[in-house]
Amino acid sequence: MDRKNFMRSCGKFTGYGLAFSLLGYSCKGSAFVAHSLNNGFIAVKKADLEDYPFVLVQPKHLPAPIFITKLENNKYSALLLQCTHRACEVRPVGHELQCPCHGSVFSYSGEVLESPAQRPLRSFQVIDEGESLLIK
Repeated sequence: MDRKNFMRSCGKFTGYGLAFSLLGYSCKGSAFVAHSLNNGFIAVKKADLEDYPFVLVQPKHLPAPIFITKLENNKYSALLLQCTHRACEVRPVGHELQCPCHGSVFSYSGEVLESPAQRPLRSFQVIDEGESLLIK
């Protein structure tokens, strides 16, 4: 096989791999869930977190989705999925949040694990209201 055909073959496999990884990201490991606005808070049903390790909500007034997950000790984390380095949308990958633009990596609590980002992700206050979570 000559170089040109080899590069075409690699490009096809890379494209298929990217498509499958994006499909897995959108269908298997996450779920966009419905939310409502309640006196300035974003309300999400806690039951939505039972089937997924995290959920995503996309309020119209924010530039990126909010990532919501349950942490240890029955605490919850709500983070804006916008990298603090250059404002790219961060994506959940495994047990981390990764920026596809420049490689910053964040924990599920928003802490920087790998630079170039220097500041943690924007976090929101989460109030546990029994069957709902209120995010401010």
